[in-house]
Amino acid sequence: MKQAISILIFILLANSASAQPYKTIGVYKPYKWMFGVSWSAIDDNGSKFGKLFDLNNSWNILPYPSTITVDRYFKYGWSMEFGATHSKYKLGKLINDSTNFEGTFFNFDASAKYSFYQLYAPKARWIDPYLTAGIGYTYRAEGAAMHAPTVNIGGGVNFWVYKGLGIRLNSTAKLGVYPGFWDTPENYLQHSAGLVLRVGQGKSDPNKDFNRRKNQWIHQGNKRYKQKGGR
Repeated sequence: MKQAISILIFILLANSASAQPYKTIGVYKPYKWMFGVSWSAIDDNGSKFGKLFDLNNSWNILPYPSTITVDRYFKYGWSMEFGATHSKYKLGKLINDSTNFEGTFFNFDASAKYSFYQLYAPKARWIDPYLTAGIGYTYRAEGAAMHAPTVNIGGGVNFWVYKGLGIRLNSTAKLGVYPGFWDTPENYLQHSAGLVLRVGQGKSDPNKDFNRRKNQWIHQGNKRYKQKGGR
């Protein structure tokens, strides 16, 4: 897991650096704000590498959307996302190697997000993979880690199906930082699937603007001016 986290951080930094020289890409802003609502699954079974897809015994999912997100886009594929999730631990689900916990669950997160959409948008505008890294706070009504500050590493993909409307899939690893790190009951995974809506498209591709101005100049050259006194 530590190696995976290091690789994700390296990819975030490397893509940020590689995106900087492409001014035509950086100026283009696919949106200003993005809002999302999702169904979330909380996997807090206490197993680091096993039982990752043990839906029946480990995943806590509510029947209605339980996560909201707000994303503010900045530049060069970078944005800041804020999210909040409400869920419930069901008695009988595996929570940190125990099936005796139940109760309310909340978390609040703030993450930097890098979207690869900027690197190939002219060729494939319907798919938008991204990586995230940030911090969060988790509250559990029961258990050994009721109040848990976390460091979050994750990623996902948006599939744009109609204009600014998309389908979102996301997974995030949340690692507790106090009182312990790594070997602590504060660690868990969160998976989500839902809808996102992006609004307020910013500056467009400067190449398109240049072509538009160039075409207007050509058409202006073909205008016919009527002489004074003529019919």
